[in-house]
Amino acid sequence: MAAGDTPDIELLERWRDGDSRAGEVLAGRYFMAIRAYFLNKAPAVHEDLVQETFVRLASKLDRYRGASSFRTFIFGIARMILLEYLRSKRRDARFDPMEQSAVDIEGGRMSSVIARQQSHQLVLEALRELPLVDQELLELYYWQKLTAGDIAEILQLPVPTVRSRIRAALKRVNQGYGKLASSPARGDDELEGWLGELRQQLAGLSVSLVPAG
Repeated sequence: MAAGDTPDIELLERWRDGDSRAGEVLAGRYFMAIRAYFLNKAPAVHEDLVQETFVRLASKLDRYRGASSFRTFIFGIARMILLEYLRSKRRDARFDPMEQSAVDIEGGRMSSVIARQQSHQLVLEALRELPLVDQELLELYYWQKLTAGDIAEILQLPVPTVRSRIRAALKRVNQGYGKLASSPARGDDELEGWLGELRQQLAGLSVSLVPAG
């Protein structure tokens, strides 16, 4: 079986047993997905956070028992690192992802390098203005193609809450886009199409990004 076809759990078990090549294959399989997770939330330090995710993963190999998918396990680690980072930026070390957004902490705007069209750029900005948990919901659902069950496990929310918040968050992004564009909000189908196009752009992105000034 080629390394690219080897199941995650088999690669993980081999990594645990000292096969560093298996670890490299597994990390490579998820590198771009984890990078995309951080990119629109902490763009200035996303590379550091990606690296820390894989360092932390290596230290937690024995904690994965296969009760859930490896994908949810590694995204759970990435989320923990993101929350630690955002809280470290606050003097009181408090950050509520249900209420506060990434832009509340990070400020600034995303570099236009990530988006090829102004409409895409405005969607990214509207996403960043959502409470972090809603931004995560949409990005995990539309960009990572995770199920509501997987997202519920990562965000530690009930599945019905995930489904209802995805619908509500999509409407809020639509409203935010309308304000940023000074134009009427778009239909959900068009917005979902833009999110899909952004997913493709993120997947092919190979340059480092920093917040625009």
